[in-house]
Amino acid sequence: MFIGNRPVAADVQLPEADPAQPLSISADYAARWTQGNVEIWVLRGRCSVSQGATTARGGEAVVWIENNRRSSSLARDVTVYLEGGVQVDYRRGGVNISRGRRDSTAQIRDKTWLGNFRARGGLNMRVPRVQSEPRAKPAILQRAVARRRAKGATGSSAFAGSRKSLGKGGQAAHGTRQENHAIRRVQFTTPIKTTTRGPAAPPRGTRRVRVFPRGGGGIQAEWFPSNRPNERIAIIDNGVQLLIDGVTMDDFGGGTGTIDVSTDRLVIWFTGKDLPNLRGGGDGTLQSENLPLEIYMEGNIEFRQGGDRVIYAQRMYYDVANRTGTILDAEIISPVREYQGHVRVRAKSIRQVDADRFLLRDAVLTTSELGVPRYSITSDSILFEDLQFPRIDPMTGLVELDQDGRAVVDHRRMASSSHNFLRIEGVPIFYWPTMATNLDERSLYINRLRVKSDRIFGQQVHSQWNGYQMFGFRNPLKGTEWDIDLDYLSDRGLGVGTAFRYDRDELFGLTGRPAGFVDAWFINDNGRDDLGRDRLGLVPEEDVRGRILWRHRQQLWDDYQLTAELGYITDRNFLEQYYENEWDGFKDQRTGVELKYTNDNISWSLSSDVRINDFFTQTEWLPRADHFWLGQSLFFNRLTWYEHTQVGYARLRTADPPANASELAKFALLPGETAEVEGERFVTRQEIDMPFQLGVVKFVPYLLGEAAHWGSDLSGKDNQRLFGQIGLRASLPIWKVNPAVDNPLFDLHGLAHKVTFDFEMSYADANRNLTEFPLYDAIDDDSIEHFRRRFAFDPVFDRRFYALRSGLAGWVTSPSVEIADDMAIMRFGMHQRWQTKRGPTGAQQTIDWITLDVDGTWFPNEDRDNFGESLGLVDYDFRWHVGDRLTLLSDGIFDFFDGGQSLFTVGGFLNRPENGSIYLGYRSLQGPINSQVLATSFIYRMSEHWIGSFGTAVDLGDEGNIGQHFAVTRIGESFIVRVGVNVDEGKDNVGVSLAIEPVFMKRSRLSRTDLMHLPVGGIGRL
Repeated sequence: MFIGNRPVAADVQLPEADPAQPLSISADYAARWTQGNVEIWVLRGRCSVSQGATTARGGEAVVWIENNRRSSSLARDVTVYLEGGVQVDYRRGGVNISRGRRDSTAQIRDKTWLGNFRARGGLNMRVPRVQSEPRAKPAILQRAVARRRAKGATGSSAFAGSRKSLGKGGQAAHGTRQENHAIRRVQFTTPIKTTTRGPAAPPRGTRRVRVFPRGGGGIQAEWFPSNRPNERIAIIDNGVQLLIDGVTMDDFGGGTGTIDVSTDRLVIWFTGKDLPNLRGGGDGTLQSENLPLEIYMEGNIEFRQGGDRVIYAQRMYYDVANRTGTILDAEIISPVREYQGHVRVRAKSIRQVDADRFLLRDAVLTTSELGVPRYSITSDSILFEDLQFPRIDPMTGLVELDQDGRAVVDHRRMASSSHNFLRIEGVPIFYWPTMATNLDERSLYINRLRVKSDRIFGQQVHSQWNGYQMFGFRNPLKGTEWDIDLDYLSDRGLGVGTAFRYDRDELFGLTGRPAGFVDAWFINDNGRDDLGRDRLGLVPEEDVRGRILWRHRQQLWDDYQLTAELGYITDRNFLEQYYENEWDGFKDQRTGVELKYTNDNISWSLSSDVRINDFFTQTEWLPRADHFWLGQSLFFNRLTWYEHTQVGYARLRTADPPANASELAKFALLPGETAEVEGERFVTRQEIDMPFQLGVVKFVPYLLGEAAHWGSDLSGKDNQRLFGQIGLRASLPIWKVNPAVDNPLFDLHGLAHKVTFDFEMSYADANRNLTEFPLYDAIDDDSIEHFRRRFAFDPVFDRRFYALRSGLAGWVTSPSVEIADDMAIMRFGMHQRWQTKRGPTGAQQTIDWITLDVDGTWFPNEDRDNFGESLGLVDYDFRWHVGDRLTLLSDGIFDFFDGGQSLFTVGGFLNRPENGSIYLGYRSLQGPINSQVLATSFIYRMSEHWIGSFGTAVDLGDEGNIGQHFAVTRIGESFIVRVGVNVDEGKDNVGVSLAIEPVFMKRSRLSRTDLMHLPVGGIGRL
C-alpha cells in the first residue's frame, strides 16, 4: 500500500465509496449477458471503476450488477474483479489516519483486486464496443468466480484489501490482525423476529429443544406421564417461546432449519431419556430426529417454520417429526418478493399436509393489511403450497447467505381452490368454480377494471383477467404473462381479447433470449365510427372488427438476431377508432421476418415483408438483402469509408379505395404511389470522408456516390440512376468559463458558455428525376399517409420534395433510396449551452441551465430547389431550466415561400414532485393548416390519498374549443380508483370513466398517468 505515493505500513483501510455518488465503469471492449436478475460484464482494455473520490483501474475486469427487484429504491449492488496492473486510488483532503497528517491520496497496487460497490446515484457504463455472451467463457471469468467463492476472500465493504498489505500469518505490518470475510451482497429480506440464542446447530441426525419465557418472569411448567413408553407430557400455562433447532427441511436438499413458536399456553409430548429444561435458558436438550415430538399451542400463536413464513393462530397442533398439523382460526403470512408485499391467507381451519402444503377450509386470500380486507378471494377450500428453497448465486453456484450466515430463502407459492368469489368491499362481483395460481403474480384473477360512459361507445365495462389463474394452470411457462380482456360496450357490442407476453431464456430449444408479445382483440360491432369533424357516423367496412399483433425478437448464436412481426387489422378505421394513441404514435403494424448479423461496424440482413392489410400502401419484399460497412478507417486513418448495398425484389401495393361513399369522395393516392409496380431493385451507395483539423476547426470533405437499378419505374420500364454528391462539413467548438459567477436567486455556481458552430455545403446531381420512381421505401407512417390522402395539397407540399430539401439524400444509410435528385445547399447551425453547477456542497453536478439550438438552410438555386426562396427550413429549440423545478421552453420551424410552414410553440413547465406539476403553452401553425392553440394541464396532490388532474385546449382561431379532461384519483390501501370526465369537441363526445387497479399491480397504468410515485400497498408497508 502507498499513502501519498510513499510506501508505509499496511494498517490503513480505504474508506468505503459514497453510494450516493454516480458509479462509472468504462473499458475499450466488453461482453455482456444476464443470469436471472444479474448482469455480467467481462471488460478488456483500460478498465476503470470510479465512484466519488475512489477510482480502481486494471487491464481486465469482471463486473456483476445485481438489480435488487425487492428494493423500493433504485440502488444496485455491484461486485468488481480486476486483473493486470491493478491500482486503486482514494483522493481526499483530510487527515491521514496512519500518520495523523494531511494527505491527498491513499493507494493500493496489486495484480488482482475484488471489491463491492453500492450505486444509488446512478450507474454509467461507458463501453464503445459491446458483444453478446461468448460461446466459450474467457478464463478471467473462471478466476473471478473462484476469487468470489474463496473462503478467505477479503472485505465485504466497498474494498477488499490487497494481499500485499498482510505480513506472515495474516498479520498486518503493525501487528494488527486483518479480518477475512467472504464477500456477501446485502440482502433485502423481511426481518425474521426470532431469538436464535444458544449454541450452534445440533449434530447431524439430532434436534435441540430450547424453551424461553416470552415476557418477564419465569416459566410455569408441569410434567405428566403418558400412556406411550418413554414419553412425557408437559403443560406450560404462561407465555413461552419454544425453539426447535435441526429440523430437516426437504426443500434445502437435506439441510436443517429452526421452528420458532411463541404462544400463551403450550402442551408438549416429548420422547427421550433426558427431559428438556422447561425453566428457561441453558443450551437445550438434544433428541434424535427420528423420535416423536408433538406440540399443542393455544392463544396468540406466532409460528415460524424454516425461512420467513409466519402463521398466526389461536389454536394449533403440530407434529414436528412428520411436519404435519392442524390450525384453527388461523392466518398465514408469507412475503412476495416481486412487489415487497405479503400474501395473507385466513381460514377457520388449516391442516398442514406436510412441510410446505396446507389445506384450508372457509378461506380468505388477500394482500390487504386491513382486518376486513377490501379485496379478497373467498373459497370453500384452498390447497396452499409455500415451497421454500435457498437462493443460489448464479455466478458461484453456492447458497447465498445473509449477514447472520443463514441461507437466504426464496418462495414459490401456489394456490388451488374451489368455489371462488372475487369480493371488493365484501361484495361478490365474480364467481369462478376452480382456480390455480402462482401467488407471486401480485394480482388475484383481475388485473384491471374500468367503467366508462360516452357518446361513441355507450356504457362500457372493460376488464382484464389473469388467464393462467382463470384456467387453472399450476405451472405456467416461466417468463410469460397471459391476460384475457372481456369488454362490454353498449352501443358497439361485446369485445374479447387476449395478450401474451414472454421474455425467456430459450424458445423451442433455440439459443438466445427470446422476447415479444401477442395482442389480439375483436368485437362484433353494431355501431358507427365517429373519427372527428367531417368524419362522424361512418358505417364500418366490417361487422366483426379487430386486430392481431405479434412481435418477436430473439438473439441467436453469436451476433445474429431474428425479428418477426405479424400485424393484421380488419379495416382501415379500426385502429383510429379503438386504439387512437397507438394509431397516432406507435410503429406501423406490418408482417415480415428479418435475420440480421452485426459485428463491430459491419452488418447484413435478409428480410421479407408481405402486405395483408389492403387499405394501406405498403411494399412487399420477396425478399431483400442489405449490407452495411460503416466508419471503416483507410490509409492509416486518413480516410473513412461508408457503404450500404442492397438487392431485392419489390412489389408496391397501393391502398384500396374505401367502401364508404363520403370517405371515397375525399380519397386520393399520393404522388409516388399512382400505380402498382413490381420488379427487382439493386442499389449501392458509398461515401469517402477525409477528416482533418485546421487550427480549432475540424473539416470533413466528402464524396458520396450511388449506382441504382429498378426493374420497373412508374411507367413500367427498366430504369437506371447514377447519383453523386460532393460536400464539405465543418465544426468549430468554442467556450468560455467564468467560475466567479455566483447567484443564489438563479442557483448559479459558476457559468460555462459552450458554442458549437456547424456548417455544411454540398452539391448533388442525378441523371434521373426522383418523380420517375415508385416510392418503395415509405417516408411517412400509415396514419400520416391516411391523413394526407384526404387533402388536395399544393405540389409544394409533396412529401418527397420535403424529404429531399431536408437532406435525406445525403446519407449512406438513408431510409428511402428513391429520395435523391439535383440539389445545392448550404446548411448552418449554432448549438449553445450555458452550464452551471447545482446540488449539495461536495456533491454538485454540472447541468444545462440554458440551451439554444438554431439551424437553417440556404438554397443557391432557389427556383429549382426551394420554390423561389433562398432561405428555408429554419428551426430553433430553446430550453431555460430556471431552477430544478421550473423550465421555460420554445421551439419552431419556418419556410418562407407562399403557403410554407410556420410553426412555433412557447410554454412553461413547473414541477414539484411531491405536490404536482403544471404546464401552460401556446402553439401557432400557419400553412396548409392554420391553428392557434392555447393549452394547459396540471396535476395536484391534494393529500396523501387524493390526486387531481385537469387539462384543456382551445383554438383561438375558427375551431374554438378542442377538449378538456378532468380526473380525481384516490390512492387506497388496496386500490387506485380514478373517476374522470373527458370532452372531445372534434368528435362531439363527452365521456365519464371509473377505473380501478390494485395498488400492487406491476403494470399500474393509473400510477404512471399522474407521474407520481405511489407507495407499495398491502402489509408490505408494515
